[in-house]
Amino acid sequence: MASFLGFAKASVAWEGQRTFRASSPGTTRGFCAACGTPLSYMSTRWPGEIHLYAATLDKPELFTPESHVHWAERVPWLRIDDDLPKHPHSGPFSMPSQKET
Repeated sequence: MASFLGFAKASVAWEGQRTFRASSPGTTRGFCAACGTPLSYMSTRWPGEIHLYAATLDKPELFTPESHVHWAERVPWLRIDDDLPKHPHSGPFSMPSQKET
């Protein structure tokens, strides 16, 4: 199970080197060149956006979820008790809100 956050590509700054793999037509995944950790997802379905794995961010708690996508594919034991929209498949993406600190 993974959590992603979508950002405008131009708003993301990287440290270190990445390597890329075209995992399916129109989809590119980014990985750490040193250790292979998955870092990003880009698709021609959302041009200009990059989706990052929340677990790789230094402070993922600064971002507030706005919806759940691929809800129909969740594991049966997953329980999420919130009122956010739950899209059965990919759903509409919007850039995440950052909490004020």
